Amino acid sequence: MFNPLQVIAGLFPVIRWLVDLWNGWSTQFLVLFSLTLQFVLLFLAGVRRHKDGGKRIFIIWLAYQLADYTTTYALGNLAAVSALHGHQLVALWAPFLLLHLGGPDNIAAYELEDNKLWARSTLTVAAQALGAGYVLYKNKNISSGGTFFWLAAVFMAVVGLVKSCEKILALRRANLSIIRDSMKTETSAKCTFFLEVEDDAPPRGGFNEDGRNRARVEEFVKKRAHALFHFCKSAMVDSSVDDNPPLLDSFRDHGISYRWKLIETELSLMYDILYTKAAVVHTLPGYCIRAASSLAVAASLLLFRFSNKAGYSRVDVAITYTLLGGALLLETTLLLTALLSTWTFAFLCTTRWSRLRHAMLCSGRWDKLRRVVVSLHRLAYATGIAVCLRLSRKWQGTMGQYSMLDKCTRWRTGSPPPLSGVWAWAVLGLLGPRSAWSVEVPGKVKDRVLNHISSIARGNDINTLGLIRKNWGEKALKPYESIAEVARLGAEIQEAIVVWHIATDILLAKLGKLTVRIEQQDVLDLDVGAIKAISQFMMFLLVKRPAMLPGLAQVKLYQRTEETLAKEWGDAAAADKLAPTLKPPASWIHSVCTMFMEQLRCGGPNSDPRLQRREKLAKWLYEHMPELDEHGKSSRVRFGIQLARRLYEREKTEKDSLQIVLALWTDILVFTANRCSRESHAKQLSRGGELTTLIWLMTEHRHRHEESG
Repeated sequence: MFNPLQVIAGLFPVIRWLVDLWNGWSTQFLVLFSLTLQFVLLFLAGVRRHKDGGKRIFIIWLAYQLADYTTTYALGNLAAVSALHGHQLVALWAPFLLLHLGGPDNIAAYELEDNKLWARSTLTVAAQALGAGYVLYKNKNISSGGTFFWLAAVFMAVVGLVKSCEKILALRRANLSIIRDSMKTETSAKCTFFLEVEDDAPPRGGFNEDGRNRARVEEFVKKRAHALFHFCKSAMVDSSVDDNPPLLDSFRDHGISYRWKLIETELSLMYDILYTKAAVVHTLPGYCIRAASSLAVAASLLLFRFSNKAGYSRVDVAITYTLLGGALLLETTLLLTALLSTWTFAFLCTTRWSRLRHAMLCSGRWDKLRRVVVSLHRLAYATGIAVCLRLSRKWQGTMGQYSMLDKCTRWRTGSPPPLSGVWAWAVLGLLGPRSAWSVEVPGKVKDRVLNHISSIARGNDINTLGLIRKNWGEKALKPYESIAEVARLGAEIQEAIVVWHIATDILLAKLGKLTVRIEQQDVLDLDVGAIKAISQFMMFLLVKRPAMLPGLAQVKLYQRTEETLAKEWGDAAAADKLAPTLKPPASWIHSVCTMFMEQLRCGGPNSDPRLQRREKLAKWLYEHMPELDEHGKSSRVRFGIQLARRLYEREKTEKDSLQIVLALWTDILVFTANRCSRESHAKQLSRGGELTTLIWLMTEHRHRHEESG
């Protein structure tokens, strides 16, 4: 007969064995784990500039959080066990943990708030340095390793302390308030003079990134992004600059594709300043530290190689070699990455060391070096390695999508089941995101945005602070008084987004265009694809990125609207017999099974069943829901229906309703990007960036160009 007590008693020896194993080898495991975390961050941290969410982002977050905790815990273990017989060698590991605390150069802060906590990080580094010093002091009488042993320990301790202090300095300099203060005295990189004459011409094939041309296009854009970066940085921290870079005058010379790529690259450089060590790496002390640290680690490896290792555990010796080899690989990689970066080009253009500038730039040595790098990048793109290593600074090029009608029609009962705990996790994990997805930014959206920005810049609709004068939608609806009467732009932009989002879907459904897919649009439906993309993107910002909208977050606004839409969908489903008359929980099980079958049939948000349900709900709202309820009141849904009816009636005679809607959404999109807080733009850079951030910086460039002209 099964006896649980016997099973538990039988596990005691296994548990005791595991405890003894941990007590004997915990320090060895921790230092190797700390080294592993450094390599994970080195090779994966660059993903954050391109992507928001996913497994790799979770791994980066976990590695970043565990790095400091592992170092602290490991130093505590070292202080406790370093003097044990047979483990004297572990005293050398304390400086390695201090080096790991400094972290790789491509990640200093995970969130923007980490930069504000640089003072707290200073105390952490001080405590860790004292802990490492205590470990070395505690083992000062152990002399079996000879003089070489202690020289190696001193070299590693100095390198670790310097790199840890450098990280604190990087966090401090990346604080937005510190950057704003430094802009008053900081000089921009005078790169224009050093751009070669033949390099001023666009790459062959224009700015098409197909094949071998991609590396040359990126190199062309990177240099010009550095020349304009001082302006980008001042705009991000809301600081005025007096000088206008000469390249700003030629911002429009190379076409739309060039402008978008230039903006993407500038924001990528801004990511480097805020979330990596770029601000301290690409300085003369920074380069010297990397060269000296590589030499010091190599010297420590040689010193340990020739030191007396008699009496030490073979496992500890192997781990020490692993730590030294890993540190040498890390430091060498960081040194070469720093020297070969285009940030070095900007440093050489700005440095006061005229001899260094002349030796590298005027002599052409830097250009020869960069040609080698570009050739390697071209080979990496050709073989597909560039995708794995994330060599490109290109933005992900997508925009989030969220449809209220799609969410409210996924549960056929009209309301989601009250799932909680493990059941909710299982259902959501199995069926994926309910109404949020992403699409590539349509070319029509980019064209309309640029035309709108040029229009408001020429029309003097931007004040001296770079803010759009008119409220959202005013410019777009000014020629259409009949539509402006029922536009319901509202006191807050969130209300306008909800009303126009509903009106847009209803109008497209009545015109038979709601089922047009954004990614499969033909020439005749370009406007429809752009309308759907912007409408669903603005709802995505409202629901998923409320900080990217001006004003206070309006959670209740869209929640109540979705409740109203869900109720109407329940009435529509009952009237049209879209679902069997089942009572909970049978109706909930039916909905889950339906959603599961759609998912198996590759039923994404733009699948035929989901598009058809959105269309059915939109037509039901248009035909059956009155503009006022029984109390004579009107909700946002009813405002949207009223607006859709006015637009549909106009379409019968004027045939311009779609142009009105597209102009309105473009106006709202540009206004939102312009009025979003600079701090929100900066925070979003650590999550892959957002389309509104690119539009905001594009507006800043266009406005500054008009002022300088």
